[in-house]
Amino acid sequence: MKFTSEAWLNLSSLGLSIRVLFTGYLLAAGFGLATAGGQILLTHGMADGKFGLSIDDIVYSYYGNRNNSKLDGSMQDKAPPEVRLEMVKWACNGASEAEWDQPYRTVVRRILRDVP
Repeated sequence: MKFTSEAWLNLSSLGLSIRVLFTGYLLAAGFGLATAGGQILLTHGMADGKFGLSIDDIVYSYYGNRNNSKLDGSMQDKAPPEVRLEMVKWACNGASEAEWDQPYRTVVRRILRDVP
């Protein structure tokens, strides 16, 4: 293949094997990007309670919502209301291990035992 100063190097002027190579690369890269986008959407897309990916979803997933706990959000149905309220109060009061050992350890074990 002879190139002159007037000829452009474009895809149509290349051989079939090089065109297949470039096309395969673009298809693989596109599939990878689409798969990564789908994984992020399915993993973090509902973190703020609304479908779709937003900045709030990423913030809640990696930084958390500092205004409330998971027991007030996505984990609300995992504990009875009175136990959940006590655990949130415990967490807001500093979450000391000594206070955890007394009432909460047995309650959490009972809840986990009831989970199918």
